Amino acid sequence: MAVLKDLMKVWKTIVLLVVPIVASPILTIDGSKEMACLYGVVVMASYWITEALPLAVTAFLPIVLFPVLGVASATTVGASYVKDAAIFSFSCLVFAMCVERWQLHKRIALCTLLLMGSSPKWLVLGFMLPTWFLSMWVNNTSATAMMIPVVIAVLDQLHELDVSKQQTAVGVDKEDEALTKKEHNNAEEGRNVNLKIATSDTRLHQYPNEKYKSMCKALSLCVCYAAGLGGIGSITGSSTNLIMQGQADAIFAAYGLNSGVNFLTWLMCCFPASVFCLIVAWIWELVKWECGDKETTEATRNVVRAHLKQLGPPSFAEKAVVVHFIIMVSLWLTMEIPGGTGWSYFFKPGFVNNSTPGLLILLSLFMFPSKRLEVFCWSPENKENGKTLPRSVPALLDWKVVQEHFPWGTWFLLGGGYALASVCQDSGLSLWIGSRMSVFAGMEPWLMVLILSLAISFMTEITSNAASASILCPILAELAISLRMNPLYLLYPAVLACSMAFILPVATPPNAIVFATGHIKVKDMAKAGFVLNILCVGIINIAVNTWMTALLHLDHLPLEMHRELNISLQISGGTQDVFNTTLQ
Repeated sequence: MAVLKDLMKVWKTIVLLVVPIVASPILTIDGSKEMACLYGVVVMASYWITEALPLAVTAFLPIVLFPVLGVASATTVGASYVKDAAIFSFSCLVFAMCVERWQLHKRIALCTLLLMGSSPKWLVLGFMLPTWFLSMWVNNTSATAMMIPVVIAVLDQLHELDVSKQQTAVGVDKEDEALTKKEHNNAEEGRNVNLKIATSDTRLHQYPNEKYKSMCKALSLCVCYAAGLGGIGSITGSSTNLIMQGQADAIFAAYGLNSGVNFLTWLMCCFPASVFCLIVAWIWELVKWECGDKETTEATRNVVRAHLKQLGPPSFAEKAVVVHFIIMVSLWLTMEIPGGTGWSYFFKPGFVNNSTPGLLILLSLFMFPSKRLEVFCWSPENKENGKTLPRSVPALLDWKVVQEHFPWGTWFLLGGGYALASVCQDSGLSLWIGSRMSVFAGMEPWLMVLILSLAISFMTEITSNAASASILCPILAELAISLRMNPLYLLYPAVLACSMAFILPVATPPNAIVFATGHIKVKDMAKAGFVLNILCVGIINIAVNTWMTALLHLDHLPLEMHRELNISLQISGGTQDVFNTTLQ
């Protein structure tokens, strides 16, 4: 038993050493490049699932594994890390940092809460709406982390009101009242309201009644639900979306085609699905935790006002960031408008992409001043020996902030996903796996999509969303082509299902943050999340088979992707060449 305990202390090291050995028989199957690539994929998938190595570190393994296995050169693999989609994601992540730097996301959230009212049902929606909207543009974890302290402050205020009402009704004496307050303060001791929420000790929450207990669960869960659902609303909302875009571009480019996956098409297709999922999640919250009464309290509004007062009036920097945001979104929306119009058509075809306006706005953020009065880099108050001296004005963003706070791990994980997908496609592994999934050949397309999306949504409860998308996208694309289906018909529901992880605390960082408040037990999250998973996957499947199919023509496989036609054309071309040689 002691030996086992000692081994468990180094289980990560054991996994790192054992997985390559256990998977080595794959290399002896037929010695092909496909099997060598499969070996590398199995090793990476095992490390990603177990997190024996940090996810970002595992993302660099393709540069080591595939050249050593003879699958692809280091130059070819390394080039996959910095594609147009990777630069696009870089611009999105940096802009999100600028929003967070000037507390714009917090002001949006608090103003929305103030407008929604303080009755339980509107309070739940008031927390869901800003979290949902912000997670479309900033990191889901950041949106959740920003909202949770406000949730805790509101719940504390509600707790005090409920306790005072209970004491008044029962008529407790002053001695008991003091004791109750002392016990309450002891129970609340150690809680960090500014996000660093206590873990095990917060399990000792005191609930004056069942109604307050349900309210705690509802307000806590609604934040992580909204963060996940907002992430599917725009292409910038989640790393899985960006992985899918990059891999779809690569798959279609192999056939000389444009995938059509861009900011506008994603917004047109997935934003409505995100809205419907949010409404369903809100209704499910009200039904599950019985938060539909009309009781209101001014105390909750006072809490929100206090947080808003701490921010002060909107600064010049906040207004400047809003203007940059509007310009950036407008450029993305008007870049390629369906019907063959858009400002990108003024340039050479294929030369301008999503990363172009993103980097343009990024450059502006590094130059645009954050203070109005010093816009010309001249401050009259800055004097020395009676002389006015120039003083530099801080820009909206500087490289030091980027260097310290940029989520490099997320960006490296995206690059690793692109590299893995590229190697799987070039080596023929994706085609090999797709051609062997013949079990889906006789199945109705809508049923196949439903089964796949449900399986993926439950799989991502225990695996990284980004890692799952990186592995599955090239395989599903080849499966679709082998079944004469549009690859996007499987890619869209698969990548959206990756964000439907609401059952376990370990599924996503927002789930873990909410679980750490102490108001939620694993069984609470599992019961509520299981139903929501199924409901949201159902909505995604309805979306894919209705308006998304109509908008993107998902029911048609592009002519260039018909393998039988390509083979026949190649044979015809070869026959024609032989005929011409004979004539000569």
